[in-house]
Amino acid sequence: MKALVSILVSGTVSGSLYAIMTVGLTLVYGVIRLFNFGHGLIAILGGYLTWFFLTQAGLPMPLSVLISCAVMYVFGLLLFNTALKKLMENPKWDTACIFFLIGVGMVLENGILQVFGPRIKSIPRFFDGRLKWGYLRINWHDVALIVIVIVAFIVINYLLKKTWAGRSMRAVAQDMDGARVVGINVNKTFAWSFALGTAVTAFSGVLLASKYYMTPTVGWAWMYRGFVIVALGGLGSVSGGIVAAFILGFTEAFITLYLSALWVYPAWFVIFLVILLIRPQGLFGGRIQ
Repeated sequence: MKALVSILVSGTVSGSLYAIMTVGLTLVYGVIRLFNFGHGLIAILGGYLTWFFLTQAGLPMPLSVLISCAVMYVFGLLLFNTALKKLMENPKWDTACIFFLIGVGMVLENGILQVFGPRIKSIPRFFDGRLKWGYLRINWHDVALIVIVIVAFIVINYLLKKTWAGRSMRAVAQDMDGARVVGINVNKTFAWSFALGTAVTAFSGVLLASKYYMTPTVGWAWMYRGFVIVALGGLGSVSGGIVAAFILGFTEAFITLYLSALWVYPAWFVIFLVILLIRPQGLFGGRIQ
């Protein structure tokens, strides 16, 4: 019973973090049909910026996170309008954008290395202490992470369903030509989607850095995990990404407890391959839903 509770707690925390990590990827792919291979480095940059504002500038945690996400939103907007928008005019724009974003990831990795150095860094925990109740053992910081992720999903869902920009993104994701007919500016919607995806990705990096650690190279590992989760859930499906994140989160907790952390990636890829053999489109393949 104690082991089961431990798996449920660990899997819920990991699944929550993986779920919020994949939202940025899903938003970009669901609207633009572009997989952002710089995703992991954008996440880690959000973490490093928050660490800088928090520890070097002396700003409080909420303000540090807010400024970091705002900076990354502007970064995503500029990146799309100055580079990706032009690349998308090319007949083979998808391949060109993929290689460009891989290059952006490499530039970010080396920039982070030069500015922040190679040493491991982490964001301080939001809360100290531990909750103990029966077999349940969980840090208050982990409880805060779960609550923050839930609130973040509520906010993102509201933005997508209740705001004009969010409805534009959903319309473009469902039918680009139809969206143009009713007067939606597709290029602006692409830019908003990429910028929002960048900001959400940066926010996920803050949460991951508060749970684990940061180095200039760890972003690639986050990118690999994000790719597996998004592909497993169904490219473009937010709900599919969430389900896949929790499946793999609980798998990770189970494998780590009974075997070793070394077997986590092999187990992930076995599940990934089996499900894709049965459902090549993923669990919930489709556009943003």
